[in-house]
Amino acid sequence: MQVIISKNKYVNLIDNLKANYNNLNDDGSFFAIFSTEYDEKGNVEHDFFEIIHEAVEIGYTYINTIVYPTKEVQKVFFDDNVRYVVWLCKDVKQMKFNKDHIREKHIWKDVEWGKRAKNYNPKGKDPGNVWIPTEDDGHANITKHILMSDDEVIARLVAMTECDKDYCILNDENRTITVIDRIEKRTEQDNSVGKVEGKVVFGTSENMKRIQDGTVSVVITSPPYWDLKDYFKKGQIGQEPYDEYIARMGRVWKQCFNKLKDDGVLWININIRQQKGEVILIPYDIVKQCKEMGYTYKGILIWHKSSGIPTGDKNIVDRHEYVLIFVKDETSIIDISAYNDIEDYKNSDINGGAFWNINRKAGSVGKKFIHPAIYPNELVGRIVCINSKPGDTILDPFLGSGTSLIASVQNNRNFVGYEFNEGFKELMESRFSAELNNIDIIRYEN
Repeated sequence: MQVIISKNKYVNLIDNLKANYNNLNDDGSFFAIFSTEYDEKGNVEHDFFEIIHEAVEIGYTYINTIVYPTKEVQKVFFDDNVRYVVWLCKDVKQMKFNKDHIREKHIWKDVEWGKRAKNYNPKGKDPGNVWIPTEDDGHANITKHILMSDDEVIARLVAMTECDKDYCILNDENRTITVIDRIEKRTEQDNSVGKVEGKVVFGTSENMKRIQDGTVSVVITSPPYWDLKDYFKKGQIGQEPYDEYIARMGRVWKQCFNKLKDDGVLWININIRQQKGEVILIPYDIVKQCKEMGYTYKGILIWHKSSGIPTGDKNIVDRHEYVLIFVKDETSIIDISAYNDIEDYKNSDINGGAFWNINRKAGSVGKKFIHPAIYPNELVGRIVCINSKPGDTILDPFLGSGTSLIASVQNNRNFVGYEFNEGFKELMESRFSAELNNIDIIRYEN
């Protein structure tokens, strides 16, 4: 078979992956279409990271994960409207793929991305891994975001692999939608609290002894990726062998567990790494270790960003990252009402779900500083407001450039951040001066 598409529950999907490996042509692709599966309490039972893990064990090569919104919403603590398409193949060098077949027309007047002519292709804009097509007014203004049906997605998958007839669809429509009680929309928060404080501790978050146990409402962080960025600081997390990297990350999550209140929540912004043709499933390993130490896994939010990392002819542009959500006590209720009226898309069928369309500046924060591109204040601000109230304490064990501190203080929360590299202090101070009204509330400790 040139193309095999399986839209199934987890157990059946894994069976299909095993049974059809030898049926797939060397130049073919296997697409696993999947929605996160939850138990009766609304906790995650199976996610798409597990599918990638099992597929690689079987012998498949991982290419990418495409996400798109669906009308088949699972009503857990949030409206999970995400479909995942795990794209696999047997031999990436032989794999048939032509992105020209799935290009969309440009919405910019001259070029695809700003004024960078090298990114312009007259056939259409370079396709990404978030499939939400748009309509526009002809003057670079989006007028509508389009929700694609599963059949339309399947047709697109078939087209991009240049397959006209040699494909099969293994379909299972018997999907269980979990429904649990949720908090109704709350009234406007009372922000009348005293002065809040932001504290930066320069040191390893593998031992956060400066924070009293059971005092933190929310942990929000974007941890360092393994073997990606070297900041030339001896002892940094991310430059050691992978097993040691995961073990050290585990020590951080355990510290966070201890610092969280009983109803506290851990949010981790992380993505899959690919290196020399090998997939590095950092999210899979983080989920596994967090569950083992007592966290309950609640779900995944999609951070959809317009800027992406360009790819070659055998892939599509990466335009999303994942935010993993864990609670300390499985009975904790996550209050989504702080963001459920936000209109990220010009389509009411997409808004209010698990897709957050938040852009960030492309490139680094400036030639003067060594820190890479930072995630946006708005992303952290939304998370901070979901499970905390003014005056609560927020923690980021990998503070970096200081985004979490800025977003927390702007939303009237106290904040503690750990950062191993004191070389980021100048960057933090620059951002705090520009983005906070009162820098006198910031304290630094070593």
